[in-house]
Amino acid sequence: MDISSTPISTSVKPPYVVLDLWYPDGNLILENEDSIFKVYSGLLAQKSTVFRDMFTFPQPTSSQEIPTVRLYDSTEDLTWFLKAIFDAEFFEPPPSTTDLSIVGGILRLSSKYDVQFLRKRAMLHVQTTYPSTLKAWKRRDTHRSIPPVDNSPFAILPLVHEFELDWALPAVLYCLCSYNVDQIIDGVTFRTQHFTLGEEDKRKVLIGRAELVHLQNKLSFRCLRSPPHRDCPSRTECAEQFRKWLDHVSSWNMADPLDYLDENWESLEEDLCLSCIAQSKNDTQVTQHEIWEKLPQIFKLQSWTELKVLEDKAMDGK
Repeated sequence: MDISSTPISTSVKPPYVVLDLWYPDGNLILENEDSIFKVYSGLLAQKSTVFRDMFTFPQPTSSQEIPTVRLYDSTEDLTWFLKAIFDAEFFEPPPSTTDLSIVGGILRLSSKYDVQFLRKRAMLHVQTTYPSTLKAWKRRDTHRSIPPVDNSPFAILPLVHEFELDWALPAVLYCLCSYNVDQIIDGVTFRTQHFTLGEEDKRKVLIGRAELVHLQNKLSFRCLRSPPHRDCPSRTECAEQFRKWLDHVSSWNMADPLDYLDENWESLEEDLCLSCIAQSKNDTQVTQHEIWEKLPQIFKLQSWTELKVLEDKAMDGK
């Protein structure tokens, strides 16, 4: 980044003034290749050690001049980042919701300019959506602060790698396993951008998907292979319903053992007695726990214990 002094005059026409971040009484101009912002240097220095160090250089004393800093970040990223600093309500921590592109921009620039509170907020939003515990995963649909958008796991994976959020990798890779093989190989479009997996990630997802389908049949659906509960009042009927559901799920070619049965309990409850439903739910909880514990191993990652240490250090800013 470059810092210089530029007299403000009518002959200077910035390419594009970002009106939301153009404060008439601001004392610092930030510009990149196509946009210009007028903000407050004191608040920026208070939040960012990088800008604080930059402002230790001598500044112009003339009231006719305003310091100008040249940056080399995208306008979108700068807009999200500066809004988060100058507008306390723009990027609040969970449970407030946000957008993946905002999280990405703020994660990128808060890391670059050392704004720890914003980096932590960005990671907290990732954490609600791609958690490191089964308990958090099971409440993900109601607690996630990054709303679901088609193909978003493909879009967040590069961020997870870039900023070493390894604790989120098992959940992200698990989500990618729910896609069909063609999508995993060829990539998908997220909004207007096409994303493809790197060769190592592609291998992990394809192998992991096959293993999850195997575990799905071996573990997740064993509750459907179990005989009716000993207190079942209609053993013949429940056994027939178990068989029907097992035939249905055995032909299913999606790797989603952590969620599929949960999403179908209402239909199962219509077909089974209360005792058999209770038995099936208990069996499912046990097997889901087994599968969750295996996720790091399935994707050739560090153990959950090691990933948790990394997560705690990241959240503590270490």
